[in-house]
Amino acid sequence: MNKIRTAAAAAALVAGFSVLAPAAADATTSPLTFGIYPGGYAGGGSTTGKPDNPAKVRKALSELQSGHKPFLLRDYVGCGSAFPDDEMQYLAPGRRLDVVLSYSGESMPEWQTCVENTVHRYGPVADTISVTLEQNVVPKPNGDTALVQGVLAGKKTADQDGYRRLQIGFDEVAFTKPFTQFWQHLAQLGGAEFSRSVGFVGIDLYPDAGLPGIPPQTDLAGFVHQTLHNVRTQEMPIAGLGRDVPIRVSENGWATHTAERTPADQARALTTEILAINQDRVAENVASYEMFDLRDDVTGSPSPFDNFGLMTDDYAPKPMYWLYRGLVSALGRH
Repeated sequence: MNKIRTAAAAAALVAGFSVLAPAAADATTSPLTFGIYPGGYAGGGSTTGKPDNPAKVRKALSELQSGHKPFLLRDYVGCGSAFPDDEMQYLAPGRRLDVVLSYSGESMPEWQTCVENTVHRYGPVADTISVTLEQNVVPKPNGDTALVQGVLAGKKTADQDGYRRLQIGFDEVAFTKPFTQFWQHLAQLGGAEFSRSVGFVGIDLYPDAGLPGIPPQTDLAGFVHQTLHNVRTQEMPIAGLGRDVPIRVSENGWATHTAERTPADQARALTTEILAINQDRVAENVASYEMFDLRDDVTGSPSPFDNFGLMTDDYAPKPMYWLYRGLVSALGRH
């Protein structure tokens, strides 16, 4: 089957699945904004990945975006990163950045200056800036303080610069069990000012990604429903975050790094998870979904970190590539 027929079949399949969402949802909440991390490197110590091919990245993004509807590009930067960075070359009509600013142990004055500079630089082209990364499961010394101070500094700077559209928040790895102590510490450190400043909570969902230390889940839709509900009702209220603060699914992926984890299995798993997220977008106020990631870093490597892509490392589409295009077309914002 050629790619055009595959894409059409995917769109028809997704359109059929979309009726699973409550009819009232469309009348009360905007559809999801979709996006993707357009690179291949995913950490895990890989040093042999192929460099990005900008022309092939642009072609893939254009196909996935399905027109000029809103589409997010996830962009990872640090305080020492060059500006403008590589992801900015992929901006086009309808595309906005979701910037992740990692904390690497800077002093608080240095970190606050770094956050302020990041807002100044990326504010015109970003919808969101997330400070620190997965501090709840990969904690760095003084990282909770950096998270809180980063949100406060980012929100203050965004207001001063007049970036009303820009939301400042943070990401966590989310599971069905709430991270109560982590959230209590944030609330203790930040108080009411932190509650007023958080513009979103990003969650990284990996229920069956093949990552070490994360047991596979048999009920993927159930995992998604329970996790989103726990973040909304058991975590966010601890820090005084109400239902008006959106959840964003910032990362979701599935690695094809063994003979038992096929591209076809990837398509089934991720489609199940995305449809479950879409079904909950009203009840849990979920604003966006981003796929991790566009292509493999090293196709055929035994490491899951090298094989998260919707495409191989030479940009050959896996089945989920066309399914994701269909999902964006059927369920995404226009």
